[in-house]
Amino acid sequence: MIRDLGPGDLSEWRRIRAEGLRLFPEAFLTTLEEELARSDAEVTRSLNGRLVLGCFDGDRLIGTAALDAAVEAEAATHRGALNAFCVSPDYHGTGTGTRLLRAAIDRAAAEGRLQLELFVAAHNAPAIRLYERHGFVRHGVLPRAARIGDRFVDDLFYVRQLDG
Repeated sequence: MIRDLGPGDLSEWRRIRAEGLRLFPEAFLTTLEEELARSDAEVTRSLNGRLVLGCFDGDRLIGTAALDAAVEAEAATHRGALNAFCVSPDYHGTGTGTRLLRAAIDRAAAEGRLQLELFVAAHNAPAIRLYERHGFVRHGVLPRAARIGDRFVDDLFYVRQLDG
């Protein structure tokens, strides 16, 4: 089941977020330490203030996808950003990522977005394949998007047109 997350999902959100940051630190700009330092009240405000879709297996949150404004400006209200996309490793290869991505695309379109944008680490081949299979097209590279220890990680910029 896929549904919007809210304050009642705090513990499951914190669990899967920590799991993703621990196992795939180069896939996110937030570090595990930063996430763990956030108070429950701060995380609850974040869940209340943005659209986060959660994919569940029973009561267990197994995937997340946040839909945010790409830019906070009137002229950019047609653009959405896909963030915090994560599927628990136990569910890789099960179609969970596909279901979650389709739900995010459908929701963005239903909310009037005309394009959906995302950044993905250049070395994250499985995620890149998923995005490209669902119509995302690469439009650029953000060199040194993140610094992990003494290494830099490049991000690829992808766009999916939702209106045609």
